[in-house]
Amino acid sequence: MPDRNRTEWPLEFAQPSDYARARRVLDGAGFTDRGVAEALGLESVREAAAMPMPHLLRLTGRGRPLGALIRLFLMGVAVSPNDASKALAPMALEAWIDAGLLEADGEVVRGAVQLLPLKDLRVAFDLPQKIRQGRSANYVMGVGSSTLTLANATIRRHSRRTLDLGTGCGLLAFLAAPHSRHVAAVDRNRRAVNMAAFNARLNGLENVEAREGDLFEPVSGERFDLVVSNPPFVVSPESHFIYRDSGMKGDEITRKIVRQVPGFLEEGGFCQVLCNWAHVAGQPWQQRLAAWFEGTGCDAWAMRSDTLDAPQYAAKWIKHTERDEDRQFDRRFDEWMAYYDRQRIEAVSGGLITLRRRSIGAAWFRADDGPPKMLGPAGEAIARAFGLRDFLASHGDESLPAQRLQISPEARLVQRAKPHAGGWAIEHSHLEMTRGLAYTGDADPYVAALIGRCDGTRPLADLIAELASATNEDPAKFTPACLRIVRRLIECGFLLPEGFADPG
Repeated sequence: MPDRNRTEWPLEFAQPSDYARARRVLDGAGFTDRGVAEALGLESVREAAAMPMPHLLRLTGRGRPLGALIRLFLMGVAVSPNDASKALAPMALEAWIDAGLLEADGEVVRGAVQLLPLKDLRVAFDLPQKIRQGRSANYVMGVGSSTLTLANATIRRHSRRTLDLGTGCGLLAFLAAPHSRHVAAVDRNRRAVNMAAFNARLNGLENVEAREGDLFEPVSGERFDLVVSNPPFVVSPESHFIYRDSGMKGDEITRKIVRQVPGFLEEGGFCQVLCNWAHVAGQPWQQRLAAWFEGTGCDAWAMRSDTLDAPQYAAKWIKHTERDEDRQFDRRFDEWMAYYDRQRIEAVSGGLITLRRRSIGAAWFRADDGPPKMLGPAGEAIARAFGLRDFLASHGDESLPAQRLQISPEARLVQRAKPHAGGWAIEHSHLEMTRGLAYTGDADPYVAALIGRCDGTRPLADLIAELASATNEDPAKFTPACLRIVRRLIECGFLLPEGFADPG
């Protein structure tokens, strides 16, 4: 067992049976996702961060065990030893202090970590103020928006072996545990590895194994059906924060992962990386990313979510860690911009890269803008998009017209009308997906009419011919434009070929 230095091994109950006891204590007090949200009058526990502290104090100051736990583990507010003891009974307060979850501070008790109830889990991670107290080198980040985005996009099919690369507090590994036979949670930060191991035991997840090491070193020689990674992807000249800075040049951490991961994927296995990539002067970002995947034997889809120009990007991440030190901002901003100038970086995009290992046929690359939002879990929609891309790759304009297509049950045609003599006139219409990857797009009367005819019973060629006749168009000129539109509609999941079930 590692040396119990608090900076290396922050959490550990003395007895293995204490983990189950701790779960019963938290359950009994209602310290669950739903229980905390209801106590605070919220839809989600994560909304508590935006609530005024005086209001939170009022809601949690009624002497109930749940209020004391919320103060200790979510608000960073001290409570009396008596209130803490009541909240943790029948376990002894000292057991939680010795484990590193709480600390005695004179006449009060404080949380030594945050403990977030999320879904059916409780996840411990470092207090945010640790960054601002100069103890940040091995800081273990909590559940941020990037983690939740990747969790929502993860392909959740049965996996014999899953790898969470750069696990941090372990959330992505824990969410993969129910659909995986075994999960390896890897991080180069020893503190993160130990915290993930603690969280796995706290949640009773026996199929999650935390390992220390850089990138793929801890899993050398192994293969996986699924790899998920939320690495330290920030394009930064610094190396202060393990959770943020890779220490590599530019976006090399992302390129290195996608170049190396094919050797660790089973045939048909997926890798999903939430990451940032640089826009280099004189080179389209799609072209630059395409070169990353050449010769990998993987299909690849880079789905962009946002882009910030270099000054905006630098300001965002400097403020992320220097909220209370404005005097440092100007100096660091100049350092970041000089770094970008040397590498000719004009902007940085964020998004999701998904790879699929294949040994038969030519691998394809796709790069585009993702939908404006995701509605509910999107992993199955992403997996289906790979199948649809395969379909399009194998059906050129010669064979596509023979296919029978149907409208996705999750597609909707939304129209806005204005008053018109004798009724209403359609002013605007658009398509939207109501689940998963929520793509939207304008739909003129021709597109709406064509989609409306797709019921899976007749070849596309017949439908195009009917529409051409109804609009007095030359079929020879009309067909190519229709096929371009249909390809995009298939790509976005609005139209489905035979054999493609909608996610359910």
